Amino acid sequence: MTDTRHVRQTFHRAQGLELRSTWQSTQAYKRHCHPQLSIGAIVEGQTCCVCHDREYILNPGDLIVIPANVPHSCNPVDGQPRSYHMLYIDTDLPLALQVIRNPDLFAHYLDVIETMSPASVETLLSALPRCADNADALRSTSQQVQEAFLSDLTSPPSLDELAQRFSLRKETLIRTFRQDTGLTPGSFLNVSRVEYAKARLRAGDAIADVGYQSGFADQSHFHKTFVSYTAATPRQYATGRSISDNK
Repeated sequence: MTDTRHVRQTFHRAQGLELRSTWQSTQAYKRHCHPQLSIGAIVEGQTCCVCHDREYILNPGDLIVIPANVPHSCNPVDGQPRSYHMLYIDTDLPLALQVIRNPDLFAHYLDVIETMSPASVETLLSALPRCADNADALRSTSQQVQEAFLSDLTSPPSLDELAQRFSLRKETLIRTFRQDTGLTPGSFLNVSRVEYAKARLRAGDAIADVGYQSGFADQSHFHKTFVSYTAATPRQYATGRSISDNK
């Protein structure tokens, strides 16, 4: 498997938009979510996307729409390399999880990522089906666990402390949280730390500082966790180009 730092990938940002383009990568992601709507396009190879416990095999020319905050993983099939674009969009539009196999929309998507113009993105979004907002509200316990983690990423309460606070067995707390969010509390905390780190890197903070700001014990832990949830290194994300592109 190619080391992540040698994978050719770029990040391009515009207001309310972020585009990730990755080429010939065999890197896998852990199950994660992000606060933006994302639309992925497969250019080469195959990707297996697992979302809502359903598996989708995506081929070149396929688009997948993943609503904000929906846990998912998108990984190579049989360890073979694949190339893809992921467009992250800040929007409140209630779009459905969907796989789109439409050559015209795929071509439109490629035009959008060339220009990264808000007007072209709006045109793309207007062509996608909406969905009813029927997501179940989190139970109070799960909501309070999220709030406890997000309020202090550097020193969050332990699961034992939270279980005692809610008069629950730790196993019950974990099971309830996973049923409500699709993630374990530990995964939610890691994803939240990585998302915070991404925000600080986009703001231009030094990589050495961001790891500690985000609650990681050391740079090694920060690097390993960031890669496992993003399939990119912090430096690739911060600079928008991989090390191999710097030659």
